[in-house]
Amino acid sequence: MLIDVSQIPPEGLDVALPEEVLDLGIPADTCTGPASVRADLHVGRSGRGLLISGSYSGGVALVCSRCLEPFHFQAEDHFALYCEIAAQGPPEEEHELTVDELDVTYLEQGRINTDRLLRENILLSLPVQPLCREDCQGLCPRCGADLSQGACTCTEARVDPRLQALRKLL
Repeated sequence: MLIDVSQIPPEGLDVALPEEVLDLGIPADTCTGPASVRADLHVGRSGRGLLISGSYSGGVALVCSRCLEPFHFQAEDHFALYCEIAAQGPPEEEHELTVDELDVTYLEQGRINTDRLLRENILLSLPVQPLCREDCQGLCPRCGADLSQGACTCTEARVDPRLQALRKLL
């Protein structure tokens, strides 16, 4: 959804976004489908820009990094973002971002793209190492059996006879 900046009244604008499906654009080995998200936003004028604040909630189908099984992750959070209203976009030359620039975005042709805004915030809320549950045992490194389902039936790995002398040190 696009919000035209010229349509925002001086007191601000409240927007309730119905549940929509967003493609997160992340690899299939991490996420097994699009995210289903709903959000409530408030867009208000602040100085030379706009302050966008709100909250979102939605479900994402992730893949467990230990057992490789898909599971449902509930993503929800509150956010606040400052949008700079400027004739030009971000600076063309590369420079190191300051702390004040981390929460600043630029408008696209005088409009706010809520899909991109929600996508960025959902990606930031995803876990770095997604786990289906805290006590997930993962897969057996020898036979690939799911250790959360029970002990595997593979035999103990053979030790190279040249390394038997090192075993005595343990």
